[in-house]
Amino acid sequence: MNQEQAQPRILALYLLSISSFFVSLNQNIYTPAIPLIRDSFHVSINWVNFTVSSFIFIIALIQIVLGTVIDSNNQKRLLMLSFVFISISTIVCAFTTNFILFMIFRIVQAIGAGIIPLVAINMISRLFEGETRGSAMSTYQILLTLAPALAPILGGILGEHFGYQGIFLFLFVISTALLIFIAYTFPNGYGINKQGKPKRFTQTYHSIFSNRIGLITILVSFFVFFIYFAILVYLPILLNDHYHISLQSIGLLYLPLTVSMIIGSMIFKRIQKKMPLKKLFTMVLLIMSLLIIVFGFLHTKSLIALSILLFMYGITLGFAPPLFSTVISNEYQEERGAALGLFNFVRYSGMAIGGMFAGLNQMFSSSLIFTSLGLLLLLISLFQYLSVKKS
Repeated sequence: MNQEQAQPRILALYLLSISSFFVSLNQNIYTPAIPLIRDSFHVSINWVNFTVSSFIFIIALIQIVLGTVIDSNNQKRLLMLSFVFISISTIVCAFTTNFILFMIFRIVQAIGAGIIPLVAINMISRLFEGETRGSAMSTYQILLTLAPALAPILGGILGEHFGYQGIFLFLFVISTALLIFIAYTFPNGYGINKQGKPKRFTQTYHSIFSNRIGLITILVSFFVFFIYFAILVYLPILLNDHYHISLQSIGLLYLPLTVSMIIGSMIFKRIQKKMPLKKLFTMVLLIMSLLIIVFGFLHTKSLIALSILLFMYGITLGFAPPLFSTVISNEYQEERGAALGLFNFVRYSGMAIGGMFAGLNQMFSSSLIFTSLGLLLLLISLFQYLSVKKS
């Protein structure tokens, strides 16, 4: 790829990465404002929490709905449509005094937000080939990983000084700016599959399920992100109840995990050029499962040991999204958009269910729960290794 060809692709990569960063910001910036929204609309906390869980569910659902048609549609138009949805919904959420209307337009915001990750990951997989695809996926993931760390801090500052309305007005300004920027600078003509008529829904998913390596990768991603969110949701309980750390300090203890995930993505960017992806996939899963087993034994023993384990675990997590999406992109050609949509759906579903699963620590020992999850992932890793070896 010469420099003249590379420049528009690099521009597209960073625009897509920033757009996906913005989606994650939309999802996570909202959390600190939950008490403000409850008090402002005079509704129960359950209704406000519903707007959080429904946002994730809608994003997951959009991946399946859009996945089968994305390859035959203009990706730039889809991106612009998503930002139109977000811009309109955020301005309504900022000024409405009716909670039902607020909830409806929060769902509209989720529809717009759900379009972006699939368009981004699908376009990156089409714009880049071979080693450059893995490197591009890593760059995309590094920017995406920053959002969960920055969003709650930003949301807290905006919420404290400008109320929840300030958060939505901030999102409106950013989404409108990105809409204008994409309209005038985003390259045209990328991402449309011109290989004839799109397949029917059943044909598309039959092709996806027929690919052993691709299907195993998608299924494994569910368990990886299920366990990740089970740990993520359990951490505040562990740090507050067991280690007696203040709630203000708990947020800072998430930073090492975020930093190590970024480091993991950066390591993947370099190592994927030197090692076969299938071998790297197996190695990452084995190390991750062993770390979760050790976490199950040691997480209540020492805060230092816990911090070291979380840092190491974060590095393996940093490998997961770019590695999984690169493997899936390589395995599927005609059904790439639908396969990546299914991957995103399964991943978001794992996150949503994993967050609820953490409540089991009230019925069972947390050591038993996480050791069992680590052993389950180890068995899945061994099954994945044998399946790849056969193929």
